[in-house]
Amino acid sequence: MIRLDSAVTPTLLSGATLASQGSVAQSFFWESFDQYWYVCQRDITPADQDRLLVSRLTADGVLVDSMHIERAGHGANIGVERTGGAVFLWTDALPSGGWATGLARIPWQKDATVDASDTTAPASVVTFHRPRTTGAYRVSATIDPNRRQLIYRWQSNDIKSEEGVGGIDRYDLDAVVAGTYTPLATMPFTASGRTLQGYASLGDHLYTYYGKPDKEPGAVTTLTCSDWATGRVVQDVTITAFASLSDREPEGLCVYENSPGDPQATLAFGFSGGSSGARTFQAARYPHPGNGTWTEVPFNTAAFVPNSASYKPQYRLSGDQVFLHFSLDQIDGKAWASTQQLFQLPLRARPNRTQRLVGVVSGAYVTGQPLTVRLEVTADGWVTLYDDRGFKGWIGADVSFWIC
Repeated sequence: MIRLDSAVTPTLLSGATLASQGSVAQSFFWESFDQYWYVCQRDITPADQDRLLVSRLTADGVLVDSMHIERAGHGANIGVERTGGAVFLWTDALPSGGWATGLARIPWQKDATVDASDTTAPASVVTFHRPRTTGAYRVSATIDPNRRQLIYRWQSNDIKSEEGVGGIDRYDLDAVVAGTYTPLATMPFTASGRTLQGYASLGDHLYTYYGKPDKEPGAVTTLTCSDWATGRVVQDVTITAFASLSDREPEGLCVYENSPGDPQATLAFGFSGGSSGARTFQAARYPHPGNGTWTEVPFNTAAFVPNSASYKPQYRLSGDQVFLHFSLDQIDGKAWASTQQLFQLPLRARPNRTQRLVGVVSGAYVTGQPLTVRLEVTADGWVTLYDDRGFKGWIGADVSFWIC
């Protein structure tokens, strides 16, 4: 279970530009194999037709491409499935009154348009799924990537989420794809009085995200954790991240993994910001309380060589900290230069402000001075040397720093 009382919420995206700046994000999903964000918006146009626009972003929030899903619904939640080399979206489908009555499974096709109500379309374009064929309104879905389960929310009354009554089901994802809809568990819910802005499942727990735009009276953003086995709420906390945003509105919740099946998986939650016509998207994550595995970091092998295989640049996440381990020498044997960049950490391991570190050097061509060196890790992840002595030899570090 992810502890939601942590004061540390490292920023993952800030001011990201989506394929349209005319509407807020509704939901999002992190696909850890390719390291892409999929962000779903309602594409508001005069001929809207319940159309959704899904933007695909790099880990750093750079827009790669997008896809239109026509006659879909509200986009309250979205799931992304990776099977083999293919990626599939799980989105709203077959809308009634602007809200989905079914689900569409759609192969990702950049810059394409797919009709999520065209039941005559071939399976290579879209397939439809209705796990509950009767008495289910305002349906939506996401995916628990660690357990490869489809998480399906439905209401028994066609009314806003504050007053909604219904349930959230868990299904084996591959069974659903094959057309078998046998719930593994159902968590019922009653009227909460809160506006649902997203939900995600991670292992034994379901997380629900509530809130309204800051400009609305009584706006409070909260995140709740419930036990799948008992349905009991075990955590319910207030989210204060991105407090300075204009038109701040909570939007979207998903599982955040470093890589597929990551035992250190945690949660990412989103906020929209900016005025109409200039909308942006931002996301933060909760830290995981445990220790991650040591992960190698790419470096310029034409310029640097490690002391040995065990001294290749590596990092490890441990709760709110990043641990760094490396020892490198220059292949050309030249002296080290101040402000020289060694390697760049991935987004998930970067600080949100520059961190100063103390490293060690071999001491070649350095006499009468301490064999230490100053390193800095910049906010964009570059591990950078700051030393004017012009020494030669290896430089190393076994250090840690807060990422908050």
